[in-house]
Amino acid sequence: MLRQFLLTGIVFFLGYIALPAETKIPDLPSRDAVIARTKAAAAALNQRYWSPALSIWLDRPGDNLRAHFEGRVNPPWWSSANAVETLIDFMNATASKEYQAQLEALYETHRDTKNEKPPMVAELKKRGQWSDADEEKLRRRAAAAEQRAKPQKPGDPVPLRASYGTEFRNEYLDDSAWWGIAWLKMYDRTRNPKYLTTARAVQAHMARNWRPEKGGGIMWCEDEDKCHPNAITNSLFIILSARLFERTHEQPYLKAAEQTLEWSRAQALYDGTAIVDVPGHKGDYWTYNQGAYLGALVAMYRATAKADYLEEAAKAAETILTKSGDVLPTGVIFEKLGTKGWDPGLFKGVFARYLGQLRDILTATKKHPELVAKIDQTLRTSAASLLAVGPDANGEYPIAWEEAGEQTRNFNTQASALALLVAVLEKP
Repeated sequence: MLRQFLLTGIVFFLGYIALPAETKIPDLPSRDAVIARTKAAAAALNQRYWSPALSIWLDRPGDNLRAHFEGRVNPPWWSSANAVETLIDFMNATASKEYQAQLEALYETHRDTKNEKPPMVAELKKRGQWSDADEEKLRRRAAAAEQRAKPQKPGDPVPLRASYGTEFRNEYLDDSAWWGIAWLKMYDRTRNPKYLTTARAVQAHMARNWRPEKGGGIMWCEDEDKCHPNAITNSLFIILSARLFERTHEQPYLKAAEQTLEWSRAQALYDGTAIVDVPGHKGDYWTYNQGAYLGALVAMYRATAKADYLEEAAKAAETILTKSGDVLPTGVIFEKLGTKGWDPGLFKGVFARYLGQLRDILTATKKHPELVAKIDQTLRTSAASLLAVGPDANGEYPIAWEEAGEQTRNFNTQASALALLVAVLEKP
């Protein structure tokens, strides 16, 4: 996922023109209108990026299976997990089943990477884009993957990579976490135990990567050159572990969440203003880190009913909204560290999702009404601004949610816009 941004200054992308603070942003339209715009945005995402043969989205428009087989086009892995979660949230908010079959097909195909190949090969053959040489290449790839998953010699431990490609796990622990969280939501929705099994497998995959010799915390990646902790991985681990405890009442999940939150506090990831990206960093307040940290505290409250977690979340949210620079004077959520590159296109949507969750739990518990109003206004203003900017001719929304010049529009920016629009929907 994010390959460790070290940038700490404000970067403006070429052609960017922010709205002046006094500019009036139009009011957010009605709930029904927001639902209609959200459905249109989801339709555009699927029309441009969904591959029926692969049962997942690709990171470039068009269903170019040949390019995928050759490694030039791939599913946007962590981004797809976020799209799954957003579509589940939308169905829950609107009491619908609109995307249920699509997400179930994705799960069944990608729970084990071995399931991906037959439909892809069948479709390439149908298109006349498959040869005997391709068949041999596919066979060699499978044999090499099988060999990599075996111990080098008798008595050696099974390599960590042996679990890759099953239950939505890979070497990046944050990537895996997004999937575990998404499928746990699908378990809540369907009560089908297979989704709970996947969430458990992801949590165990992450838990084995608590490394005291590297300063503690859950590592970002199992590759040795990237094996260090960061904020997003640990916040997501807290969310997943706390939610698993809430559903199973198994104490090891709660202990893991508590231990990781204590580590996050000890590392001062929340520095009194907002959440930094990596222990020791200063001022690099990426928006998704803000959201996930707040989400972790909300998950801890839901798991334990301890009010201190909500108070901690409220205190952090107040400073994030007012002091971090991640919200413009106009009230629109803003990626102040820059909007270039692939990953930052989705960050603000994650922030919006977890702001919405904090708003909802504070509302339900009748706590901090002023903060609830501030969060709700931030989300509504951001969504109104996004809708005013509007999608392009392909139905895609831009990377920045305020008025701007020429902008990046891709899978991530569309998924981010969807997450924001879903976050502003009030429960029916």
